[in-house]
This record gives sequence, C-alpha cells and structure tokens, in this order.
Amino acid sequence: MHRFLHTFLLIALFGMAQPSCLRAQNVGSDVGYFCNPPLPWLPYKLDVLFIGNSFSIDTSAALPSIFNSLRLNTVSVYVLYKGGCSMRQHYEYFLSDEPVYELWQYNSEGEKRLERKTTIREVMRRFPYDVVVFQQYSLESGQYDTYEPYLAKLIQAYQITTTSPRTTFAFNQTWAYSTRHKDLAGRYGSQSGMWKQICDATRHMKQHSGIDIVIPCGTAVENARRLTSVTTENEWTRDNQHISQYQGRYLLACTFFEAVIAPCLDVSVISDRSVYGKRGGEIVDDSNRAAIQRCARLAVANNYEVSEFVNWEP
Repeated sequence: MHRFLHTFLLIALFGMAQPSCLRAQNVGSDVGYFCNPPLPWLPYKLDVLFIGNSFSIDTSAALPSIFNSLRLNTVSVYVLYKGGCSMRQHYEYFLSDEPVYELWQYNSEGEKRLERKTTIREVMRRFPYDVVVFQQYSLESGQYDTYEPYLAKLIQAYQITTTSPRTTFAFNQTWAYSTRHKDLAGRYGSQSGMWKQICDATRHMKQHSGIDIVIPCGTAVENARRLTSVTTENEWTRDNQHISQYQGRYLLACTFFEAVIAPCLDVSVISDRSVYGKRGGEIVDDSNRAAIQRCARLAVANNYEVSEFVNWEP
C-alpha cells in the first residue's frame, strides 16, 4: 500500500509536468538538446528579448498600447533588429561581432530606439532577460533545414554571454505572405502551402530543440483571414509580406501577450480596452477588438490549426 502511494505521488509530482528536454528524449536520442525552464511566475519585473528582424518589430509594435491599458509598468520587450536577418546570419554576426543591429524597447511608455548600431553580443549581455525569443527569416520559415545548426548555436552563444541566471526560450512562428507576393508561388506554391510548411517546420523545431513555447503568430493570422466581422486590405498585410499597420500588429501583439506575458503575470489580453490605430482608417476599437483578440487566443490554444470558433460570438 505504501509503495503504491509512493509511486502515485511521484507520478503526480513529476509525470504531469516533465520538462521539455525529457519529453523530447522520448522521441529519439538525437533530439532535445537542452531543458527549457518554465516561464517565470509573477516576477516583480519581466524582460523579454527578441533576436529577430522586421517581423519581430511587427509582433511587438502594439504591445505598449496593451501594457498601458493593463497598467503593466514593469514589463519591457527588447527587439534586436536587422531587416531580413536569418538565424544563420545572427550566428555569423555573433562570431564577427559586427555592430549591424538596432535595439528597440517596447514598454508601457511606448516605443523607443535605444541603439542605432550595436552587436548581438552586447545586447545578449546587457540585461538579465527572463525570456528570449528566436525567429527565422520569413521566406525561410517554412524550411526546417534552414533552422539548424544555427538555432542550437545561438542558444549556446547566448548561454555563454548572458548575465541572467535563468532564461526561458520561445519561438515566434511567422505568417504566410499575401497571395500577391512575388516569391510565394515559386517557394511554397500557395498561401495555405506556406502556412502549412511553417507549421511543419515549427513542430519539427519544437520536437528537436526542446523549445516548447511557441508564439503562433502565423496561425493567428490564418484565423484572422477567415474572420467575417473584421477585414483588412491585402489579406492582413501592408505590402504582401509585413502585417497590416494597426489591426494586424494588434493581432500579433495579442498573440505574443497570450503566449508569453499572460502565463507570467496571470492576466489575459481580454482585459485590454485600448484603442489602436487612426480614426477614419484602420483601427482597433470596441467594434472589432474582441474578434481580433479571439483569433490570437484561439491560435495559442491550438498552434497549428485554424479554429472553427473564429466567427463565434457569445
């Protein structure tokens, strides 16, 4: 009886919450190269670093509006930005230590460029980040063979550079281009083909890297493209590639918030009441905010499928 209780307690304590590296190792001995710590719970402050490009800027741009609305004054998101930068290039810039990046900060006070020219090494060591988000160059985001070995090398580079005692890693899943994009057909065949390949590559990354936190921006955009109550020009993009200026950026910020910020601070984006955009133009307000939030939250609930509840109204 005592042995049974002991076994039951062990399963209750450890069986339901295995770290991602242990789950990955069950797939095969060649996967799961590190153990991802859980997201911090109710930290007194939260610092997040994006190692990315313009799609990282798109994901972060509307965050100040949400932070200000929810009075989250101790959260800062930093974006290490170089346009069109892939994980391979980030790794190469780490080795060369070239000052080719801009550093941007997003918090409740707004958007601010902190540096015009800096290096990835300098930014990695600047703050003790709680969360670091990786992201692939969008045109290559559906091709897993472009991810490695550079993602693994970037994690190692960060670990030997950071001043943080613990960091949780996440991955930003990018979105499919507009059907009008010149490179879409040649590389992916179709918009749905691009999104499906991005999902497949993200699944593969998650299984093989141990990064178990996905920011499903690509799926959120696919959800939004099926909305009947909210529409934007050019399939939620502003140039067939980058997300639309206000509604699209708000959608991405909501997705990021629900995947990373909400689990840390125990607050949901559904409490946000901010107005984002321009009156008389593209805007997020009481007429469409809840529908856009729903697309983001459904993507976080199911990272790789368009939800049947996209057009659901309570």
